[in-house]
Amino acid sequence: MLFTDPIFLFKFLPLVLLGFCVTSLAGTRAHRLAFLVAVSLVFYSWFKAEYLILLVGSLIFNFVLATKILKAPQSKKSKLLLVFGIAANLSLLGVYKYLGFFVLNLNEIFEVGLPDPALLLPLAISFFTFQQISYLCDSHAGKIERKDHTCLEYTIFVTFFPQLIAGPIVHHSEMMPQFKTAIPMPQRSKMFAEGLLLFSAGLFKKLVIADALAPHADLVFAAADDGQILDFWTAWSGALAYTFQIYFDFSGYSDMAIGLGLLFGIRLPWNFNSPYKSTNISEFWRRWHMTLSRWLRDYLYIPLGGNRKGTARQYANNFTTMVLGGLWHGAHWNFVIWGALHGVFLIINQLFRFLAGRVGLLDFAERASGFRLFAWAVTLLATIIAWVFFRAGTTHGAFNMVYSMFMMAEGISIDVPSTTLAVLCGAALVSFLLPNTKQISAAFNTMKFKISLLHPVVFGCFSGAAAGFAYLAALRVTQSPFLYFNF
Repeated sequence: MLFTDPIFLFKFLPLVLLGFCVTSLAGTRAHRLAFLVAVSLVFYSWFKAEYLILLVGSLIFNFVLATKILKAPQSKKSKLLLVFGIAANLSLLGVYKYLGFFVLNLNEIFEVGLPDPALLLPLAISFFTFQQISYLCDSHAGKIERKDHTCLEYTIFVTFFPQLIAGPIVHHSEMMPQFKTAIPMPQRSKMFAEGLLLFSAGLFKKLVIADALAPHADLVFAAADDGQILDFWTAWSGALAYTFQIYFDFSGYSDMAIGLGLLFGIRLPWNFNSPYKSTNISEFWRRWHMTLSRWLRDYLYIPLGGNRKGTARQYANNFTTMVLGGLWHGAHWNFVIWGALHGVFLIINQLFRFLAGRVGLLDFAERASGFRLFAWAVTLLATIIAWVFFRAGTTHGAFNMVYSMFMMAEGISIDVPSTTLAVLCGAALVSFLLPNTKQISAAFNTMKFKISLLHPVVFGCFSGAAAGFAYLAALRVTQSPFLYFNF
């Protein structure tokens, strides 16, 4: 059940909102949370009911382990339990996500003939695994109080359906207090209106922009994967189509997830902040998939040593973090290359800043508009090149694309439909020039309403109408699953 499916929009969501209102008015906080847990499990099982057992088993295992760790945090025993928990969680992820990749490479290198395990990837396993690992780490570090560790709150923390499938990867400190807080009706109505606004924007981004670009990107990359050399314009049209497809696909999903959370009185963290406006690759990673970047920094980069052990170690930690971050996205060498490229880009950026600082040019470079424009163009170019490896189905196809993009080779030509070209130009204007939904939301929350209840309700009606328009307008557009559902 996708957020864009009619069954979700017109059946599941209205019924869940109705049930939530009833439990909020007639029940206790525990009833409200139990209801959200139940509908979240139904939402997850809708994709493939068998994997509900895996999710519930993971929840029970990690909750029990966290309970034991919290009895004596920061002790030797809790550290051993933490190591065991991390190993168990990564083993589960490894079996379902990487075992087939491992077997394939063993067969190719050593010709051992091992059978392909052919395991289907359980939905959201990467997201709920990372979220629970962070909870175990914070339990050991003493950042979680034993009184706050309850089965019901832990379960809703992991399974809350707006963010369960593809993030944001939430932190217990930003979620647990919200589950305990009673929200006054005027504030709740305003959050509801804001939620409809964000959900509408995300729906439009996904169905009208991202899904309109997907067919051309698929056609071009399929040709490259088949070993065909493309002409210069075809290669760039495919690369740009995917660059903006994944931007609006993931931005749209993030907006919809945050919007859905607000409908239930929960403010999820922002996950997207106009990354294509970045003037260096470090800034890009502070703007793209912000909660994953935060997780990799807090639970991988810093434990590896961060920037505390010298420049060379810092560069090695950056590279390692990005390669593992690439591998987190999928079991394919292309994801490893994508992560390695971003690791190299980060090192180049840090090295440039170091050298520019040594000669006294860093302040000038950061202030000069001409240099900032150049830096933005270089950052975007590096991002596009990396996206080619992220999208291509084969490593050979990715190199075919890059060769066609830069070597001006003669090759096959694939026409760009006029509608795709128009959407591509519009997508570029929106991502480069217009305020993003984070900025729009901030402006919405700073508005002063003369009638604190009525204005958000009216605004919410307009947002609901916009959502309906976005869906109806997109009926002619080929729909596809959210790209991050694959990770």
